[in-house]
Amino acid sequence: MRSWHVFAIVVLLIAGVAAGGWLISRSGRALSGGVAQTTQAGDLRVTLHIDETTVGTRVVDVVVDDAEGQPADISDVRLRFAMRGMDMGLTEVTAQQIGRGHFQAQGQFFSMAGTWGVETVLLRADQQTSQVPFTLAIAAPGEQSGPVNPIAASPEMILAGQKLYIANCETCHGATGKGDGPSAAGLNPRPANFSQHMLPGLHTDGQIFLWIKNGFPNSAMAAWGSRLSEEQIWQLVSYLRTFNPTSAAAAQADPNASPPSARPTVPAVQEPLPPLIFARQSNVWRSDGQGGAPKPITSLTDGSYAEYPTFAPGGGRIAFVAITPAPITATLPLPTSTLYVMNADGSDMKPAWRPAQGLIGLFAWAPDGQSIYVAGNGVQDKAGADSGRQLQILRLDLASGATEPLLTDALDPAVAPDGKQLAFLKLSDDGYTMSLNLAAPDGSGARALIDGTAFQGFYAPRFTPDGKQIVVAGIGGPETDQQGNPVKASAPSPLDRLLGLLEPATAEAHGLPWDLWVVNTDGSGLRRLTHFNEDLPMASFAPDGKQVAVMGLGGIYLMNPDGSNLRRIDPIGDHGGLDWSK
Repeated sequence: MRSWHVFAIVVLLIAGVAAGGWLISRSGRALSGGVAQTTQAGDLRVTLHIDETTVGTRVVDVVVDDAEGQPADISDVRLRFAMRGMDMGLTEVTAQQIGRGHFQAQGQFFSMAGTWGVETVLLRADQQTSQVPFTLAIAAPGEQSGPVNPIAASPEMILAGQKLYIANCETCHGATGKGDGPSAAGLNPRPANFSQHMLPGLHTDGQIFLWIKNGFPNSAMAAWGSRLSEEQIWQLVSYLRTFNPTSAAAAQADPNASPPSARPTVPAVQEPLPPLIFARQSNVWRSDGQGGAPKPITSLTDGSYAEYPTFAPGGGRIAFVAITPAPITATLPLPTSTLYVMNADGSDMKPAWRPAQGLIGLFAWAPDGQSIYVAGNGVQDKAGADSGRQLQILRLDLASGATEPLLTDALDPAVAPDGKQLAFLKLSDDGYTMSLNLAAPDGSGARALIDGTAFQGFYAPRFTPDGKQIVVAGIGGPETDQQGNPVKASAPSPLDRLLGLLEPATAEAHGLPWDLWVVNTDGSGLRRLTHFNEDLPMASFAPDGKQVAVMGLGGIYLMNPDGSNLRRIDPIGDHGGLDWSK
């Protein structure tokens, strides 16, 4: 009986030694497959290898070579894991040494899909500790991690993404990103609801990048890689993250920001709409100013949607832009745009200008009603021309249909009531910063009224009826007193600008918070008019200058020209703009 026990122990020992040898030989091999990154840290060359870039139990392999390319003499390696943009704390583990300069660790280090930082801490006898950071995109099971987002979230990047979204994506995914755009009807599957899909930990930035670039299989989501540059796609990713207030983009911009708060309270009142035209639910609508319900005066088809309806001088005609998305079967998903002119009741609608490619933006009538100043993004009169997506302002002669380029890197024109001055936004060389400028009607003699140092963007400048001031929507701006007057002349630091912009996140809107500012045409008297943090608000003055109507995504508002008595008179808003009847 005793000999049986001895025999059993011997067998177990032999089996244990064999199993241990198999485990040692298995762990001593370098990983195959997965993703590896290598970086130089002083005299050391460090390679981090992960067996698979998905959530779950992972094997992380670290190989350290010295200056001669030989395995380095490292006594200890510690790995620190933290998810970027999420306050989830820091996980630290000690890797097991399996050979000279070779260490491994296994565990559930990545609990959510997203961007993760992995810091390797290398300890060497009698030498300074080396800390070598790596960045990994970790995907949800069944998805691709894609490339690591090379661009940090910033107000400039989000603003650029917002402009791309409005021009290319809103028709299907909707103004609020819920997949309810005017072209979404009949699509199966429905366009993605970004308020749900942008939840942190659901998809990596890289996976979203790939879906935009390559399209989404078995859906109407086409590939945009031949239409947009990689930088533009990353800009879109930054903007899409804002559709969920707890998104990683917002957290990355300010990891310590407070939870989102509600939009600043603006009184909602029962008050008739003034005589307005505005874009809503894909069409141009008109209110009679007598208390009647507004009614659509266009009936656009083919998924087209209206933008920027504007009365001609005298009020007898209306111009507006129609954006038409490309057919689902199109090789390139390029939307087209047309500038239409019609009677004030919507009759006799005729195209005034339909460029072969590119998009028409905001425009302004000349005081004589014979021409229109138009902002174009990559517009060309001849198909196949290389536009380079250049922003420019052109003057369109309505009689002949001929266009005359006036300004480059410019957008959002506005013409003074007497026709002697042209206001516009100028894009700086960095591609993001804007300034508000004033020039002669032919574009000559341009000068900056607001240089944009304290602002991250402007939108839709509008002259007051007397032509002495300009009201413009802006993001950010200098600190002001209770009357809206700037209280300090020095520009805030880049960090202050970033934190200040992203601090007032709203529950009703998405994107960056806009407010209205006024400035004299000589550049003096800059003052903030509102504190409602709207989404792309556009102002329009009553002909007598006594009231201002404002439309943003959150609704239609009325206020006095000095910003007082701001109230919301209609809860249904849009990005399409408005104009007060002449």
